[in-house]
Amino acid sequence: MKSLETTINPIIDELIVNTNSYFIELLAAHVMYELGRYSMDNIDDRSSIIPKVGVDLHIEPIPISSIKGFKDYYPHFLLEVFHGKFCFLWNEFLTKIFSILIELHFLKKRKFKELKKQEVKLDFTSDQNFDNQIKIGIVEDFNFKEYSERQKVINKILNPDNEGQTELANIYKNILIRNTIQHRKNIVDSYILKKLGVAEIKILNNSVDLLSYELGNKIMLSIPEINAFKKSILFIAQIWRIKNV
Repeated sequence: MKSLETTINPIIDELIVNTNSYFIELLAAHVMYELGRYSMDNIDDRSSIIPKVGVDLHIEPIPISSIKGFKDYYPHFLLEVFHGKFCFLWNEFLTKIFSILIELHFLKKRKFKELKKQEVKLDFTSDQNFDNQIKIGIVEDFNFKEYSERQKVINKILNPDNEGQTELANIYKNILIRNTIQHRKNIVDSYILKKLGVAEIKILNNSVDLLSYELGNKIMLSIPEINAFKKSILFIAQIWRIKNV
């Protein structure tokens, strides 16, 4: 029989496995980069490579000196890619939980009273029945809401004692950092500071020291910062685990 425990806990288990897997992938990519960087340093700048980009298809030669030009930037690229993966994983997790809560409501297993009133649209030309249209529409609307609203509604249900405020705040910070990286070229602006209610953002560097990023500063991620993000995700996942139904 479907219940909160039988439907949400497996989603939490999946999140934990994927989160740990992503972090190991990040560490592996970082190690491979470091090994490749030292090897590349020993290659003469006058050399070039001809990459294969398809079956019997190569592009024009690229000087090794040009590739070395990306040496300092590439670690930041890796960190931003994996940081984005963690953010996507968490946002997807929220959507899965929300979808389960909607489904349980329609099955009359658990009333989703926290959602209160919702506007729905029906397409009378669609082959889908009205229940499915309503469920899909509500989930789509949920995905377009601000992150803080989406987190709030899930946390209210699965964490009634509102534990883990530090970790929830850290996840929120990282979601906003991801948006800053994607849409604002890593530059701290008034929007992110206002959303966080701070004058500066604290981010760990490679030495595990907290650095302050103020308005106009360029955000630089680190493995310790992503590790702290990962730990916050795992901590909240365990708080949200259904123990008694």
